Amino acid sequence: MAHDEPADRSGYSIHGWRLSAAIFKKPEQIADVVKRFGPQRPSALREIIQKLDVIVTDYRIARKKRPLKFEDAEPILQQFENSLLKVKEQWLVQLSPMHDAFIALRMRMVPPSERKRESRAAMTSIDLELVATTLLNITGRLRDPKQYAAAHHQPGGKSFERAFLWEPLLRLMKEHHAKPGQHGSFFGAAKALHLAIGIAPPPEGTIKKMLHDLRQGARSKRGKGYATAKERPNA
Repeated sequence: MAHDEPADRSGYSIHGWRLSAAIFKKPEQIADVVKRFGPQRPSALREIIQKLDVIVTDYRIARKKRPLKFEDAEPILQQFENSLLKVKEQWLVQLSPMHDAFIALRMRMVPPSERKRESRAAMTSIDLELVATTLLNITGRLRDPKQYAAAHHQPGGKSFERAFLWEPLLRLMKEHHAKPGQHGSFFGAAKALHLAIGIAPPPEGTIKKMLHDLRQGARSKRGKGYATAKERPNA
């Protein structure tokens, strides 16, 4: 990710931002990515470099993480959810008469000099109803395949490169009012970004298909909005 201060491990600096040698294998290629943004103010160019740094870092994190496939994780999450429900019920029913004892012993674990400051945190740490309810909420969300993929930096059916390099690069260009192809092909930008971090260039046909898919999706959304407006002319 981009840091408050440029990294010191690389000698390559562009638009006032020093790129990390740990991530960028051929940092000079970034200049070829940036020129696709067209003329920009110096402050905007620095922001673009910083965000490219973040994009590449997110891609590296996503590639390194190898979480369980959703199909394998879902039964485990279901079992955990059932266990949480049982524990929560036991805490609220069978263990209810012992809550005061749990609290008393927990407070003894806090040094007397810190009790005034730490008592609330100590009480919260053994509030099993709160903990179980929070974990049940999270577990329920993780049992949704889309939320599971998002929480694990998984591409959700797309390639890692499309999800974490190409589409974020497109969004960054849009933020800076740079249309793909206006200042050189988007494929050229994607290819340069790949070379900068030392991975094989993407197939041009794959990039063209992604751009086509995104254009079609945008047209479909506009069409639905127009249809809704026609159905509700007074809206």
